[in-house]
This record gives sequence, structure tokens and C-alpha cells, in this order.
Amino acid sequence: MVQCRSNIKNSRLCDSVIQFTVIFILMFPGTARSESLKALQDMAVANRKVVEKYRLDVRKGENDETIARSAFLPSVDAVYTANRLDEDSTSEKQENSSVRGAITYNIFSGFKDEYNVTAAGLLKKAKEYELESIIQDIRYAVALRYLDIFGKKSSLKVAEDEYRLLQKRHEDSKNMYSVGLIKKNDLLKIKVQMDDADQRLKKAEAEFKKSVNRIERETDADVDSGELTFNEFDEIPGVKDFAFYESRMFEKRNEIKAIEAVLQSKEFGVKIADSAYYPSVDISGSYRKFGDNYAVGAGGDSDDEIRVQLNAKINLFDGYKKDSSVAKANLEVETAGRDLYELKKTLSTGLKNVLLDYEVSLKNLKVAESSISQADENLRITDISFKEGVETAADVLDAIYYLSRARYNFINAKNELFTDYYGLVRMTDDF
Repeated sequence: MVQCRSNIKNSRLCDSVIQFTVIFILMFPGTARSESLKALQDMAVANRKVVEKYRLDVRKGENDETIARSAFLPSVDAVYTANRLDEDSTSEKQENSSVRGAITYNIFSGFKDEYNVTAAGLLKKAKEYELESIIQDIRYAVALRYLDIFGKKSSLKVAEDEYRLLQKRHEDSKNMYSVGLIKKNDLLKIKVQMDDADQRLKKAEAEFKKSVNRIERETDADVDSGELTFNEFDEIPGVKDFAFYESRMFEKRNEIKAIEAVLQSKEFGVKIADSAYYPSVDISGSYRKFGDNYAVGAGGDSDDEIRVQLNAKINLFDGYKKDSSVAKANLEVETAGRDLYELKKTLSTGLKNVLLDYEVSLKNLKVAESSISQADENLRITDISFKEGVETAADVLDAIYYLSRARYNFINAKNELFTDYYGLVRMTDDF
């Protein structure tokens, strides 16, 4: 390490080292830090095309809202008409044309325009909630894949340790067999078990690599398994009671918010349907110029017309269309309300089950943790007895198996515990 001192030469060298270090970190950020769960989740949200798909849906909702607002602006039209008759008439030349410009503005339409804007805004909001929901799904999926890598890496470590234990016991047994302390079949039993452990080790290596492939799919990016920290699993997370999570879930869950927004938009849909019973009032102004040939104003004879109109229209009968539209809109409100009820019930039931699973997983983890120390002590005692000729090779193999099984049980219990915990986090949209 270069130390900066008061002389100019070292000062310049120090500045150069600092600049190079900053540039290196900026160019190669992956080498400067390890990957955490949050970093992987952020990467997945940034990379996944499905998120872009939902963002496009939000943009379409913004366009729908703009379309609804357009009803508050005037309509401006320009029309050119060319006519050709078989002969001149008293009112028209054989060839004539006209140009018309008109501005039309709706004054009243039974408040339909206001309701359309509000309904469109609510549907856009529902799309935004759906976007947030898919982001939560992705973060949840990444968390489970990250946990799966942790479990597969831990299982690989157990498989490696088991193979090394059997290798060591096999070497010891060969020495004992050479001096006549054990029978050959004891040596062969250990060799067969060692070969079986070697196969399981290769399987564990493949499973670990597959778990990395899965998280690369979830993040749509390359992931260096050596950079994964797994610090999130150092401590056991605590949980609260059902009432806390249910209240938080009903407040934050984006799927609930989305259906609530849709329900509100459907309620405005009833008002939109009701507006058909009201009259529609428009005001318009137009300017029209007539010509006695196809080029308006180029002939010798042309007329102008300026007109202002107020139009009021109300439908008296349309074959019960309005009544059916209102009835249909009310049914859509009821449908959305039932969807909301069913979703809340489903989520509440899922929440209860996840809390039950977490409680069981926590108990299993404590049991599995104590089993490891017991199995480890059992192997130590069996090893001593085997060397003294009291225990057989089968006893040693059993002791190694029990230790590996205890460690696998601990890994599975820990994975199940964090799976349940992440399920709780997903329930409340807290990723």
C-alpha cells in the first residue's frame, strides 16, 4: 500500500492510485462487493421482460385516461365536398364544391364524461397495482431461488464431508485389515458405502449447479455463486401474530388494491350507464364556403355561410337498451365485490397456514440442531470402539449415516423455516 507523505512525488503517486481504484470499482462493480438477496431481487426487477409487459399495460391505462379526458375538449372538423351533376340545375352548377369547417363542444351529457375520466383513472390505478404485484412475485421467486442455492450448497458440503469421512475410515480400515484387526468384509462394506457417497456427491454438485441456473433465469443475468453472501440466513427471523399480518396484508396487498380499484371503477360504470337517461346538449359553430367548380373560390360565383347551432337530444325509447346496460353494470359491481371477498378469504386462509408451517419449522429446526451434536458424539464414540475392536464397520457406517442425516434434516428444517418466512413477507407485500 502506498502511503501519502508530504513530498510531491509520493503525493502524485497516491492521487494516481486513488483515481485508478475508483475507475476500477466503477468498471468492475461485481469485484468490489458480494451479491446479497436484495441486489439479486433488484437485478431481476430491472431485467425481466414480464415487468416491462406490465409497465406497458400501465402506459395503455394512461392512454385510456387521456382518451376519456378528450371529451372535455372541442371537436374540430374540416370537410371538402366535390359534386358533379349530369347538368346544371337552378340551384347548382354541373360542377360545384364546398369547404366546411366546424367546431363542436359538448355542454352536457348526463355527467358521463366526468364518470368516464374517473373510471379510467381507477383502471389505470389497478394496472399500477398489478405491476407492483408482479414485482413482489419476482422478488419472492428470487428469494426462494436464493434460499434453494443456500440449501443445495449446504447439502453439497454435507456430501463432501461424508465422502471425506468414509475415505478416512476406509484408509484406517485398510491399515487395520493389514494387521488382522478387522475382517475383509468390514473393509468391503466401507468401500461400497464410500462409492455410494461419491455418487451422491456428484449428484449434489449437479443439484447445486442447477440451483444457480434457476436463479439466473429468475434474474435474467449471470450469477457468480461464489459472490453470494447468504448473510440473510445467519439469524432466525421472528414473526408476529395472525392479527398483525392480516391487518397489514389487507392494507398493503396489491392484488386487493387492484380489485378494490376495479370495483370502484365498476361503480362509476353504473353512473355512466345511468347517464344515458339524460339529454345530450352540444353547441357548434361552422363556416361553409360554396364554389361553382372544384376549386372553391376560384370561379366567378361563390357563397359563404356562417352557422351557430345548439343541439339538445334525448332518447325516448331504445328497446330497453338503457335498462339492460344499467342492470349489467350493477351485476359487474356485484361480481367485482365477490372477487374481492374471495381473494381476502383465500389470502387469510393462506396466512393462517403459513404461520402454522412456520411454527412447525421452528420446532423442527431446534430438534434438528440438537440432533447434530448427538450424532457427532455418537460417531466419536463409535470410532473409538471400532478401533478397540468393540464395534464393527457396520456400526461406523451407521454412525456416519446418522450424522449426515442429522445435518440434512437441519438444512431442510432451516430451508423450510425461511420458505415460510418469505411466504409471510410475500403475504404482506413487504419485499
